[in-house]
Amino acid sequence: MQKNKFNITILILLSAAFLLGSCEKSLLRPVPESVLTTANAYNTAKDMDLAVLGIYNSLQSRVPKDFELMEVPSGNVWVQYFATAPGIDEISTLTVSPQNDKLNSFWKTTYNGIFRANLVLANIDKPTDYATSKKEQLTGEAKFLRAWFYFDLVRIFGGVPAVTTVITANESRNTGRASEQDIYALIVADLKDAIAGLPAPSSADWGRASKGAAVALLAKVYVYLKDWNNAKTYLDELFSGEFSYSLLTNYADLFKVATEKNSEAIFSVAYAAGTNGQSLTYDLAPIGGVYNVVNNGNRVIRPSWDLRKAFEEDDSRFPVTIAEDWYPFAYKQGDPAIFYPYINKWLVPSDPASSGLDIPVLRLADLILLNAETLYNLNKPDLALAAINKVRERAFGNASHDYELSDIATEEIFYDKLLLERRLELAVENDRWFDLVRTGRYTTVIQHIEGEYTSKTGGATIMTMSAKPYMKYFPIPYEQIQLAAPGVLTQNEGYN
Repeated sequence: MQKNKFNITILILLSAAFLLGSCEKSLLRPVPESVLTTANAYNTAKDMDLAVLGIYNSLQSRVPKDFELMEVPSGNVWVQYFATAPGIDEISTLTVSPQNDKLNSFWKTTYNGIFRANLVLANIDKPTDYATSKKEQLTGEAKFLRAWFYFDLVRIFGGVPAVTTVITANESRNTGRASEQDIYALIVADLKDAIAGLPAPSSADWGRASKGAAVALLAKVYVYLKDWNNAKTYLDELFSGEFSYSLLTNYADLFKVATEKNSEAIFSVAYAAGTNGQSLTYDLAPIGGVYNVVNNGNRVIRPSWDLRKAFEEDDSRFPVTIAEDWYPFAYKQGDPAIFYPYINKWLVPSDPASSGLDIPVLRLADLILLNAETLYNLNKPDLALAAINKVRERAFGNASHDYELSDIATEEIFYDKLLLERRLELAVENDRWFDLVRTGRYTTVIQHIEGEYTSKTGGATIMTMSAKPYMKYFPIPYEQIQLAAPGVLTQNEGYN
């Protein structure tokens, strides 16, 4: 079938049951009960398939802006333009207030996806015309996506309301925060169920969850939990002969429309240029655009010197991630380049705000490096070393930059090397901040960051961020606390 784009307009075909656009506010935005009883909703397998696409749409609409919460505090970037992204200035200095609209928007969009998943699961038994295994597949997709949403929420806010059924507005007002431990238990259970029902990657439609995606995400969750034995179980399954994932030879091909469907992408959020496009090209390009790419840009974030200086000059990932010689859209033959560093990774030829590049949110190199971490913590440093070097060899084209066992002789220097490799491999892919938090390094690393730089040798402006222990979580949005019944939704430590 054609690549599914999960456009919001597709939901109209399934009735208003999936359009959560009521003006009435409530804590977790459940669908109004009057809509849930619509007689012609959820009756056929096609209805349910469209309903599942509605869950993907919640992810699709949010992911292009995830960098605002997930990458901005990492030290990889500095924020240049606040006017079109109000609230991002607080995130860039870790002075985030509960009134920050970026947090509230993220909360609402993510719970929108959770409620769509809950609606699917509540009605999955109604149709009687499923093809073989289709019901199990749709159930698996809903549970995979619900787990994905909760994994994002628990990493950003800690414990959050755990809602797994369709609830009323009054029930939502009286639903408090579950513990972080309980949220992780929910995620693990959903992913195990998803693994049982999802098809192999070869038979899954591109842009939809597969068994391989669920196995990979569960392995990643176990790494976050430092449950090394379970992490190894699922990593071993991921790397087994059942799946055929492999690293691309050329790192740049991961971020091109022509090669976006590839053997390294385990799960990608799908887009198409035009009304089903995403905004990363516009958000990251300089004002004035980029020659032969885009005619305008918003340059919300730009690369920090802290990130730039971490790259070795012959690392093939550097020019993919950062461009320093800028040729504006109006460039004429013979015009000199302008020194103006910008994020290059997500830029593809497109109209502003309508890039058709799929966003790979779970890819093999990430899992190989998580496997290195797992193996090291299971006292297998030689295998951990081989895993890190596998990623480095792709970056440099040969083994000349491989590490040796002496380079990872202690846990501290192993994590120095591992987190550096993850930083370079996954720059501007929303992992760095979480890596620093989960390893406890954020309070030492995120202090005084070298931000804007004015030449290829530095000249950087210092960004003072001063991360403190409580900042591993952002505040619960003030609006959500106000919408809850008094005392039900408590604030995170440090933000009262």
